[in-house]
Amino acid sequence: MAPNSLVIVGAGVFGISSALHYKRSYPSATVTVIDRIRENPGAASSDLNKIVRADYPDRTYMQLAIEAQQLWRTDPIFKPYYHQCGMLMAEEINMGKASHENYPMIGQEELSGELLSVEEGRKRFPVFRDAVWDGAPYNYYNPHSGWGEAAEAMHSIFQAALEAGVVFVEATVKRLLLGGEDGKVCLGVEVVKGDGQTEQVVADLTLVAAGAYTEKLLADTAPEWKELQVDGRMVAAAAVQCQASYPPDQEEKLVNAPVHFIGLWHTHGESIPPFKGRLKFNCEVSFVNKTYHEGLSKEISVPPPQQSQSTFSDDVPEGLKQEVANVVKNTYGDYIEGIKIESYRMCWDAVSPNQDFIIDNHPHCANLTIAGAGSFHGWKFLPTIGKYVVQRIEGTLDAALARKWAWDRENEGAACEMYIPSRDLKEIGPFKGLITCEK
Repeated sequence: MAPNSLVIVGAGVFGISSALHYKRSYPSATVTVIDRIRENPGAASSDLNKIVRADYPDRTYMQLAIEAQQLWRTDPIFKPYYHQCGMLMAEEINMGKASHENYPMIGQEELSGELLSVEEGRKRFPVFRDAVWDGAPYNYYNPHSGWGEAAEAMHSIFQAALEAGVVFVEATVKRLLLGGEDGKVCLGVEVVKGDGQTEQVVADLTLVAAGAYTEKLLADTAPEWKELQVDGRMVAAAAVQCQASYPPDQEEKLVNAPVHFIGLWHTHGESIPPFKGRLKFNCEVSFVNKTYHEGLSKEISVPPPQQSQSTFSDDVPEGLKQEVANVVKNTYGDYIEGIKIESYRMCWDAVSPNQDFIIDNHPHCANLTIAGAGSFHGWKFLPTIGKYVVQRIEGTLDAALARKWAWDRENEGAACEMYIPSRDLKEIGPFKGLITCEK
């Protein structure tokens, strides 16, 4: 039996998509979403733009992304904010080749892109005349990929959820409310409002979609209860991004630019074509921020408390600035003149060991569901991921997906292995890689 009331912690991709899908499935249910800020600019879901692709070595995510991409093209909530410009990959990790081979294997050969030589890639896309592709065995191009306007798309689905009857509460969730005879039943959440007042929000089911704050929330709730804790199932991690301007007279060169991914020994990052007069670049070498948690008596990764370290600003270590500048340089070189980096951002998400999502009813706490571990590749599923969260709540989720997204699992394979964090924010020093192609 579906719960009559649902409280959702977090209004990001997993939270707001779940709210809309649940309210559509159960119109009479009370659905409440709680977040610190309405359409929180510090959330991983809030951004200038995000890549929307179905290219995956993992066929499950490929099929799920094809489904989501179809809604990006057709659903009025998302269609105005989707731009299908194609995506070009220059990489040595076999992502493009594996994706190219996977489409026919799932019966979608018509969606497969093409493998190009490096010379063919430059000829097809002269905007990458100066791109540093040293070490790339090929280029992979898929014309069906593109990007979405992140903040605009989030606003659109947020409005759709409100119009459907979802209630939004602006507050900070302090902890989960536990009760029952053994204290292992989630009754809702305790929140702190802007005026400092503490309130309790009670519901039949609590859905935690708190992203990078999931581990801290469970630890703050009951640190002595080991079975409740994240305990390595996901970790808060970040990757650095930047926004850059360019002179208006360079616009013509950029008109037909696709999304670009470089996954090579000297550069690991992405570029997204112009939007609002800005280019956006990502560096995919992620990191954690270990902080001592008194209740657990150990360190866990938690995003820094300063809002400037999760939104676009200049509050980013110099080494990270240099890393993302390396992506800028090795994407466009001197071909696009006058590119100027204007702001940086550390984008915080929760990453699982094999980058599979976690969508599961907590096995040790009744009336508690966890949805997250977007692992830096979850945003593209905004139109559909809530459907699968609802199915897990109902108990109707496909058995293979239930195993893949389980709280307790083997963590086999890797959906996006490049996103595994390998260092701590406090230890990041000057960039030691390449700014040019010279070795």
